[in-house]
Amino acid sequence: MDTKQIAVYLIIAGAIILALKFIKAIISFILSDFLLGLGSMLMIGGAVFLALKFIREDRNDAKDEPFRGIDQ
Repeated sequence: MDTKQIAVYLIIAGAIILALKFIKAIISFILSDFLLGLGSMLMIGGAVFLALKFIREDRNDAKDEPFRGIDQ
C-alpha cells in the first residue's frame, strides 16, 4: 500500500472519530435538559412527517404525469 493512501485513510478515520465525538457531545447536551430534548424530538418528528408527506405526494403525482408525451 502506498504511503499516501495510508495517510488518507488515517485522516478519514480521525475525522470520523472526531465527528462521532462531537455528535455524542451535542446529543448528550440536548438530552440533559428535558424541555430542550422534548423540543428537539418534536422538531425532528415534524420534519420526518413533512418529508414523508412530500414523498407520498411525489409518488402520487408521478402516476398522473405523462412520460415524454406518452400517457401511461
